[in-house]
Amino acid sequence: MSNLQAFFAHNKKKQDNIKRAISKSFVDENGNAVEWEFAPISPERDAELKSESTKRSLITQGKRKGQYNTDFDHFKYQRLLTVESIVFPNLNDKELQDSYGVLGADELLGKMLTIGEIAEAAAAAQAANGYEVELDELVEEVKN
Repeated sequence: MSNLQAFFAHNKKKQDNIKRAISKSFVDENGNAVEWEFAPISPERDAELKSESTKRSLITQGKRKGQYNTDFDHFKYQRLLTVESIVFPNLNDKELQDSYGVLGADELLGKMLTIGEIAEAAAAAQAANGYEVELDELVEEVKN
């Protein structure tokens, strides 16, 4: 196989989903923590999440009056990426949302997990999407 053929679509290895026990609060009948499953999202969906996390605001004073500032909310993006990457449990399940009295996957995640567990889920989502991030770095970022 030539070096170029290694890049052909039929030779590309499929990325497996990542399974991790995110919380000790959810256990099976044997008392073992139930694993959550994370899958990569498409580049197109990633672009949509980045767009949802970006805000443009009109500058009304100073030398740049009439121009726009573009502000990217990294924390919002990370939360959206995490929610979007979780395939199990299904955070969009109406019965699951009803059991917590919430509407929406993002709100459900906030009710189900502690902030430390959300950081763990965010690290798993990043890993599923090909980011090489250490959990310690993510925890430090959340603290700041």
